[in-house]
Order: sequence, then C-alpha cells, then structure tokens
Amino acid sequence: MQQRSDIPPWRSLAVDRRLAAPRGVLAVDYDGTIAEHGRVSAVTEATLRSLREANFRLILVSGRRLENILPICDVLDLFDMVMLENGAVSYCPQTGTDQLIAPAVDQRFLADLERELPGAPLFIGRSMVATSARNAERVEMVILRGGYDLHMVGCGGRVLVLPMGVSKGSGLSHALTELGLRRDQVIAVGDEENDIDLFEGCGLRAAVGNASPRLKAAADIALPGGCEESIRHLAELLLAETSPGEATA
Repeated sequence: MQQRSDIPPWRSLAVDRRLAAPRGVLAVDYDGTIAEHGRVSAVTEATLRSLREANFRLILVSGRRLENILPICDVLDLFDMVMLENGAVSYCPQTGTDQLIAPAVDQRFLADLERELPGAPLFIGRSMVATSARNAERVEMVILRGGYDLHMVGCGGRVLVLPMGVSKGSGLSHALTELGLRRDQVIAVGDEENDIDLFEGCGLRAAVGNASPRLKAAADIALPGGCEESIRHLAELLLAETSPGEATA
C-alpha cells in the first residue's frame, strides 16, 4: 500500500488510526521530554496548558526526587498526579501531599554500595538510589553478591536502582487507579530507556526527537525536533483529532 503523500515522514497510517481513537490522558517524562536543563520552557508550558484546557488529564512520571523537582518546576499544578523516583513516590500537586508507594531504600544495600564505590556520588531517594552509568557493572555486582531484591535501569548518564516491580510503568498504574482512568487511554511520551516501562500497554507511545535509539524502537511514533518542538507537534496532532469535550474520560 502506498503511503499518503500528505502524511509527514514521522507519521504513518497506523499512527493516524491510533490518534483517532478515544484518548484523553497524557503521561510524560520530565527531563529531556518536557524540560531542558531542568526547566520547562514558556512554549512547552503553553502547550501543556492548551491540552489541559482541552480536557486532557496530565500525569508526570519522572526519575527525579520530590525535593529535587519542587524548586525548579513551576508547572506541577498542571498535572493531576506526579509520580517520582521512577514510580516509587506519588505526589498530588492539588493537595501538596506525597506518599511512598514502594519499599524504602535498603540500608544494608546502601552500605554495601558505599563500600564498593567509595567517594562516588550517590543520589539517594526514599526508595531509589542513583549513580553514574559508569558504575553500572559494580552496582550490579553488589546487587547479585548481596542477593538483594532490586533491579537497575538506565536513565541517560545514570543508572537507577529500585525494588523489583517498581518502574515508571508501576507508577503510572498507581496514578491511573487513583484517577479512575484506563491505560489504553494514555498517550505516553519519553526520551530514555527507563521510559520503556512507561510505554507498556499505553494507547499511543511517542518518543521525542532527542530520545535514545532504544526508546525510539519501542515507540509508535518518533516526533521531530527537540523536546519543546516534539511536545508542540504532538499537542497539535492530539488537538486536531479531538473535538471539544471529547478528551474527558
């Protein structure tokens, strides 16, 4: 079948059909997806607001810690739910309440890791521990040697260590349950390897233009440009396919 000439090269007829299906929920990563150098631009903020005004529900799913994102993100109020530490912590911007929904950091593992990586920067959350991706093999060795019920996932220049079963996918499931929404209603957008779990079961999976090759391979659509341009393109597609009021679930 010959592709329609009016479809941009980053789209397909299959993606067009998925866009036309009832959706209404946008789940996005933070760094490299809606934020550059830790900040959400005015253009991206306006794009998110346009989706919100069109009755889209917005969920943020990030590897950041709560104390790390609050001082730099001025648009958390746009989100119905914020999932942090790669799915281990939930935060409700409307009430300002947060909840640890995964096992806490194993202090024995942390002590073993500090002995294995003396002086190496460790980013310690309530459930997640992160370090440079250069330390991945040694972190894996500590997990295996201690028999810890933990797993490791790549996130750009870092690796994140989390309890088994905790991922961006599990965090999204928690948020959807809290909001009474379904996974097939979700358009998921990300840029790194740890967003592959976010994609699982979602109605449409989109990678921003600066995404890793592994994530682009797992996506239904690879958007053009950097994160600001990619989010704007996606919003234009979604708003074009959504009549007023249709996005409400």
